[in-house]
Amino acid sequence: MNRKNLIFQLLAILLFWQVNLYAQEVNLSTPRATIFTHIENLKPNNYHPEIAAKVIYGLPVEEAQSKAIKLKYIFDGKGVFIDYNDFPSNEDYLDSIHSPIPAHVFKPFPYRLPNIYLEKYGKNWYYSKKTIASIDYMYNEIYPFGADLLVQYVPSYFKYKILGLQLWQWLGLLLVILITYFLHILFKKILYQILKVLKKRFLAFPVENFDEKLKQFAHPLSYIFGIYVMMAMLPYLLLGQKVGNWMMAALEFALIVFWIFVFLKLINIFIAIFKHRAKKTENSLDDQLVPILQNTLKSIVIIFGIFKFLIIMGADPKAILAGLSIGGLALGLAAQDTVKNLIGSIMIFIDKPFKIGDWISVNGIEGSVEEVGFRSSIIRAADTSVFKIPNSLVSEAAVNNKGKRIYRRYTTTLGVRYDTPPELIEIFVEGIKQLIELHPTTRNYSKFTPYNSVPYNVEFIDYADSSLNILLNVYFVTHDYAEEMHGRHVLLLGILELANSIGVQFAFPSQTLFMEMFPEKKSEMPTYNTNPKDVDMAMKAVFEKFKTKITKY
Repeated sequence: MNRKNLIFQLLAILLFWQVNLYAQEVNLSTPRATIFTHIENLKPNNYHPEIAAKVIYGLPVEEAQSKAIKLKYIFDGKGVFIDYNDFPSNEDYLDSIHSPIPAHVFKPFPYRLPNIYLEKYGKNWYYSKKTIASIDYMYNEIYPFGADLLVQYVPSYFKYKILGLQLWQWLGLLLVILITYFLHILFKKILYQILKVLKKRFLAFPVENFDEKLKQFAHPLSYIFGIYVMMAMLPYLLLGQKVGNWMMAALEFALIVFWIFVFLKLINIFIAIFKHRAKKTENSLDDQLVPILQNTLKSIVIIFGIFKFLIIMGADPKAILAGLSIGGLALGLAAQDTVKNLIGSIMIFIDKPFKIGDWISVNGIEGSVEEVGFRSSIIRAADTSVFKIPNSLVSEAAVNNKGKRIYRRYTTTLGVRYDTPPELIEIFVEGIKQLIELHPTTRNYSKFTPYNSVPYNVEFIDYADSSLNILLNVYFVTHDYAEEMHGRHVLLLGILELANSIGVQFAFPSQTLFMEMFPEKKSEMPTYNTNPKDVDMAMKAVFEKFKTKITKY
């Protein structure tokens, strides 16, 4: 039994000796062999810094050893995971991805540590001269107080291991978490007070629930501050490659998540200010733009967050961008109409050819604009029918925005009988003009502006088949259809009362047959009173009655 134990012990010693020899072997023929020689000869159970220093090119032995040790600490502090199977074993490896020109270089961690790479000198691979020159700077950035700051003060009885870590490392990890949480609470309160001071100084108008939005913005930002503090303290615990890699990866993932939250909360603050300003403008399209802008900005933030997360997971950003480009092209080809409508929506919001509530006419469809969305606009016609018009069509078509008219024009012809005396026609025309001047919503000479030819037209213009035609061309100063209709009602009723009061009769299509009059028969022709006093009195009565009506308008 003892003989068997002795044999097993000898085999174990032999195996350890062989592994030790393999680790101590200097092999710089490939990138994988160089990194293996460096890392394996700096492990606690196989510590040979003089061999690890062989990977440093062109420096004295002692300086090369210092550089190799510091570089190992940099790997541990950044929490990079070293898997030798991920490194090339080709002696003539050429990098055509991370180098502008294909060269004999290799970057083991191109996104986490882009300044650290290997280069081939002669037949062997070494850490590049640029890497060697930047080692001290990166080491001091990660360990400003030295990598052995805590280890040298740790008593021996705190160095026994529990679940892969020494006791002092577990206690240090707990202390780091407590310190980080305390700083997070403190920084959140300080940041919130600073944001409130900035709000009072730069925000001149009140915004609904703005203080609550500032508090929501300060909360994830304080977590980010705490994560950066934790990332600065963790390297001093010397957690090792596996634990350090897991911890740093978790912190970087949390950092991305909280940065996404920060930008989302910042968007909420921006949208709250934009929404308040949009309410102050007359154009309702600004109000319609608020949810669209908010959703678009949040989508962009989330997409960039996912992109950053994939890079941290080791994905090549060029490959991601290429995939997105190909996918975007395929999606664009498959959804050309959607893309066109989206661009049309953007052009509508930029050009602002109409606003919500405007009465427009586009491609034979006429109605009030109710909504402008990403893909289409909703127009409600006068009969309450709802039309959804693609925005690409709206942006390209000729849009008649009747809601932007300064005046609403009304034109008609008043036909009077052929036997109306000329002087009575003149009086009737002048009376209509006075009614227009008195009307509260018609354009008249008091509202005359230089770009108007005349504010209105009332003229005897034509001899028709059955009537003497008087043109009535008038403009109502209103944007509202119902108000225009009521204005017409008041004006036309006033004209009718004027005609009745002075004896003017409106004609209708007819034929007159003249026959010899019998003595006992009276003439069917109307008699007109053209006495100036009588006509003047009748007109004054009409005008007074009209004034009474328009006071109730």
